[in-house]
Amino acid sequence: MQLKLLGHLRAMRAEHCKTQDDVAKGLNLSRSQYTALEGGRSLLNVDHLCSLATFYKQNVSEFLAGIL
Repeated sequence: MQLKLLGHLRAMRAEHCKTQDDVAKGLNLSRSQYTALEGGRSLLNVDHLCSLATFYKQNVSEFLAGIL
C-alpha cells in the first residue's frame, strides 16, 4: 500500500503540473521534507494527508480513492 501511496503522490503532482517545491510550499514544508515524504523516507501522517487533499482541492476520501 505504501508504494501505491508514493506513486499516487507523484502522479497527483504530475497531473497538476506541480514541482516538489510547489507542493512543499503548499504544505508548509521544506522541499527536502516533502521529498522525503514522496520518496518514502519519512512517514505521512493524517495532517499531511489532509493538507495534500486540500492542496489538490479534494476531500480526503477523494484523495485516498486514488490509492485504494
